[in-house]
Amino acid sequence: MFGWLTKKGKIHDAAFALYTALVSQARQPAFYIQGGVADTKEGRFDLILVHAFMLFRRLKTSPAQKELAQQVFDVMFADLDQNMREMGIGDVGILKRIRKMSESYHGRIVAYEEGIAAGDTALGAALDRNLFAETNVTAGQIAAMTSYIYATVDHLATLDDAALIRGEVSFPAPTYDATGS
Repeated sequence: MFGWLTKKGKIHDAAFALYTALVSQARQPAFYIQGGVADTKEGRFDLILVHAFMLFRRLKTSPAQKELAQQVFDVMFADLDQNMREMGIGDVGILKRIRKMSESYHGRIVAYEEGIAAGDTALGAALDRNLFAETNVTAGQIAAMTSYIYATVDHLATLDDAALIRGEVSFPAPTYDATGS
């Protein structure tokens, strides 16, 4: 699937492992069942972008991890390309969609970064516009996702640079109370 990843080199293996971990986290059923994220291609894509944003935010804290961050980004878009090919989308269609996805990702980075800097209300509004664009969610679900993002950012900050370079990352579990918020 990713022929270029078969090259020897720890950076490629680490990038693939980090990307795989963030996708696995984004596929946790609680995000969709209790959290209100739309269980659609777009909803899953947006949740992957939220997790990618948090991981890239962590990686950019270390200049030594710039190459690793770029490799994770490359793996992410190679995977998106491959998935579209498996859905039968042609080369021209893929190019247009990848360009749009890249623009969407960069816009979301700005919105989420500004939201984190400005506080819960701004981050919640950014999530409502992007992650929850396809759904009607409760204030509790937005608050739960906002809390999850802050907890994840804090958690990722505690991870050792060497572990990340080895491709080792963990995320906190998404938590929702019994009412779904």
